[in-house]
Amino acid sequence: MSNKDLADLLYPNIAKTIDDLEIMYPTKNLPKGAEVCRFAPSPTGRMHMGNLYASFIPEVIAKQTNGIFILRIEDTDNKRTIENGVQLIIDDLEHYNYIVNEHPIKGGDYGPYIQTERKEIYHIVAKYLVSIGRAYPCFCSEEDLAKMREQQEMKKDRIGYYGHYAKCRNLSYKETY
Repeated sequence: MSNKDLADLLYPNIAKTIDDLEIMYPTKNLPKGAEVCRFAPSPTGRMHMGNLYASFIPEVIAKQTNGIFILRIEDTDNKRTIENGVQLIIDDLEHYNYIVNEHPIKGGDYGPYIQTERKEIYHIVAKYLVSIGRAYPCFCSEEDLAKMREQQEMKKDRIGYYGHYAKCRNLSYKETY
């Protein structure tokens, strides 16, 4: 089976391509040196010092370079998500005078700004990576992965799946990256 056939099998409903994404999300028309930065908190509670710290540097860099600061909400922890969590995050950032150029409520040209609403984008990219042989499905059980990790730790080897991938395909470490 070719990589393209595997990609089509894994993502049968994905017809868009990387080229389509580049049309949907063209390069922003920003001044030279401008940075696009983002902060991606979970809507699981009010902002705390750790959130403010994590958002401070990207906001300052965006501001200093005449760039854009984006708020993307990481909404994959549904059990802990609170009502109005997104609005609370935006309110807290505004309270501390953060300038958020694009976010789920304000919108912008590069949304959606909610993680789970970006699923198609990730699937398009994943399909492309599989089709060119840079990504592949894993059929290991949790037990296999735990055993692999344990062996890597004992050897003081780099932890990760790369070793299994390389071993199965007779590749050197260098060829996996």
